Amino acid sequence: MATIKILIVEDESIIAEDLKLQLGKLGYGVTGIAKSYEKALEMFGENQPDIMLVDIKLKGAKDGIDLVSTIREKSDIPVIFLTSHADKATVEKAKTVKPEGYLVKPFQTEDLYTAIEIAFSNYISNQTKIQASKVFDEDSSPVLKNSIFVKKDHLLIKIRFSELQWIKAERNYVELHCEDKMHLTRSTLKELLDKLPPNLFIQVHRSFAVNVEHITAIEYCVLFIGKIQIPLGRSFAEAIKNKLNITM
Repeated sequence: MATIKILIVEDESIIAEDLKLQLGKLGYGVTGIAKSYEKALEMFGENQPDIMLVDIKLKGAKDGIDLVSTIREKSDIPVIFLTSHADKATVEKAKTVKPEGYLVKPFQTEDLYTAIEIAFSNYISNQTKIQASKVFDEDSSPVLKNSIFVKKDHLLIKIRFSELQWIKAERNYVELHCEDKMHLTRSTLKELLDKLPPNLFIQVHRSFAVNVEHITAIEYCVLFIGKIQIPLGRSFAEAIKNKLNITM
């Protein structure tokens, strides 16, 4: 499990450090601070952030808009521009790379939080709609290919599929159980399973689903994930046998 990771691209050290501090207080993770086009590309490739905050006016031959234009060729990561310039020419140029947000300096922490939450929520919603019509394969979105985002308090929390062991439904809520933590989010079991790769997750009971890679043992009507016992409904047993290619 990890919080949303953000890459800051800002060439003014004081502003960048203050921004990092604000993000930390809001509960976000900062993968790093890049002060140039070249360093930003390097850090983007190394750290795989979930969202980028990019100052438009970077020092050097290429600015923040050039940076986003280059990154857009290989990723649709959400981008929020930070700038002291709100003139028509700058805004029109920024629009060409379709940023998810645009904050004019100086801005308040509340403005930063709102911009990030709206941009990221819209991005995930859009990606989820796209993924709903696809089978999870090598061409899937790099953000949703290995993870799912769930709402917790005021944050979107990223949970990697490999960390998610089992799921329990309680009316309109589901519990997502990882090795060391449990997350509660508003959803039905069916709605959640529709967003998860079917090659990994399978429903085993009216109220339970499991990650097949974490199953450690099976009895007649019980699945084990370590010491955790998950009920296996009779109507789901056949699907489990076919999924794991076993006889019971």
